[in-house]
Amino acid sequence: MKKLAIIGFGPRGLHALEMLFLELSKKNKSDIEVHIFENEDELGAGQVWNTKQSAVNWTNITIRALKNLEGRPEINFDNLKIPAFPSYINSLSAEEKEALKHLPDQFPPRRDIGKYLKERAQSIVEILQKHNLVKMHKTFVTQIKCVDTIFELVGLTGDIYKSDEILLTIGHQPTKLSEDLTSFEVDSLESNKTFFSETYPIYKIIKSDATSTAKNIAIRGFGLAMIEAIRALTVEKGGRFEILNKDTFASKFITSENVAEKIIPYSLDGLPMVPKPLNKEIDHQFNPSKKQKERFKSVVLKYANGKLKAENANFLKELFAEIGVAVYNTLENKIECSDSSENLIKTLLMWFENQKHKHECLLNTERNTISLLTNYVSMAANEIEISLDFCVGQVIRHLQPTLYAAFSHAAVEDSLFADVIQFDEMMKRYSYGPPIESMQQLIALHEAQILDFRFVNDPKITTHTDYWTFEKGDTRLNCEVVINSVLSAPKLLEVTTPLIMNLLNDELLQPAHSKLGIETNSDATIVLDDENKEIPIAVLGRLAKGSVIGVDAILECFGPRIKDWAKGFVNRL
Repeated sequence: MKKLAIIGFGPRGLHALEMLFLELSKKNKSDIEVHIFENEDELGAGQVWNTKQSAVNWTNITIRALKNLEGRPEINFDNLKIPAFPSYINSLSAEEKEALKHLPDQFPPRRDIGKYLKERAQSIVEILQKHNLVKMHKTFVTQIKCVDTIFELVGLTGDIYKSDEILLTIGHQPTKLSEDLTSFEVDSLESNKTFFSETYPIYKIIKSDATSTAKNIAIRGFGLAMIEAIRALTVEKGGRFEILNKDTFASKFITSENVAEKIIPYSLDGLPMVPKPLNKEIDHQFNPSKKQKERFKSVVLKYANGKLKAENANFLKELFAEIGVAVYNTLENKIECSDSSENLIKTLLMWFENQKHKHECLLNTERNTISLLTNYVSMAANEIEISLDFCVGQVIRHLQPTLYAAFSHAAVEDSLFADVIQFDEMMKRYSYGPPIESMQQLIALHEAQILDFRFVNDPKITTHTDYWTFEKGDTRLNCEVVINSVLSAPKLLEVTTPLIMNLLNDELLQPAHSKLGIETNSDATIVLDDENKEIPIAVLGRLAKGSVIGVDAILECFGPRIKDWAKGFVNRL
């Protein structure tokens, strides 16, 4: 009997188990025992989708887009039946489905999706446990040793478990603190200042006395996690948002005594996230045609399989610019200019290199932050003329699934893959943008004189006994609390998790590139420099960023790469 260890059982681990038994049923193979290692209480949800987390943690994907989170078919395996499980959309009540037809796009709290994932996991794990096909181990795995052809997994308490193959689906892992974060950490140890090195789990921020009593709070980062940290510092501290316009979510903030007087976000460039369009009708105008998507896929595949050569991500930028301008020209409500399509493409290519590049069709990023926010929100609601950058950002979002599928495991130089990932990360300010409602909350907090954008662009920071001083020009503010909201990149060589560090030390893992994650084959098994050394360890998810692209979205947890792994595993039986 072959033993498989699945380490980590969030959404990816759940879907891996589903796809495994679906493939086993197709090949009529049954001589297997699966051991699942997960320290979280809620199987299938993991930390990100935990059902006990605060409602201030929202998804940045619409329920409309979650239609692509497909259900599980019925699986008949070795005289037992694993029942089908509905898609996310079909799991909603009739009343909820009907309401969605008449509302702007909805972005549910993460705990709502967690409830779905938890129930989906229970529906398969409980059956497999009863038939002794799955064994659960609530523990951290700290080390994996390869003894002859068998793996020995060492738990936190020293217990040893044996397995023939391993699948790692452990999600985001902590990394070494950067120089500025280390400085914050050290400064806060022996003083009255408070530093949070991570935003999550967010209950630590919510429950902290320091965040209830601090006069001023700074947040490092200007992305999605920053928005959730701000809701934790306001809504969870007794404040509330009163929606003034149900169509656009324009709001007013009513504060409380536990809300800080000032909250200041900051980042290296000070550029804010850009909201997604308000509803399906507005969003549809940015969706490239079927023909454009097919051409995009065809060209990307040619670069991915080596038929066309590239030294950097310029080929991708040129494709995005070409399609972006074509879509922009079809918009009825856009900033008009006399430039030809060819010149607009050149403008976009310059803007890709420098987002402060100026053009009459681009929103000037040198405007003050509140002006940028209000303009982005108005564009997302189709209330003002659409800028070229807003348009191309949404076009890229619609093309991302095609890019992720076509370019993952590309037969290209590591440096090219790294450059493509870097460009994709840069454009996430647009393509992974938050709901309009989140941005309206930021605007409301600014109008309430709580959210202060004067320090948003790379301020000078000095430390004192009981506070940090933030300076920008002639403006200063002393903050007693600093929260880091920047999610560390999945750089394998900087991960501090004992399991990963031990695998690296034992040369059972290696990065695809010094700045990236683990190199894997298309079936998720790891790649090593020694071609004669085959290690039956597979990796799915964030740590494989370097072989795959687009690992962070919930839909990717239920994507084709999980099925590819399952097919590969079953073929090796």
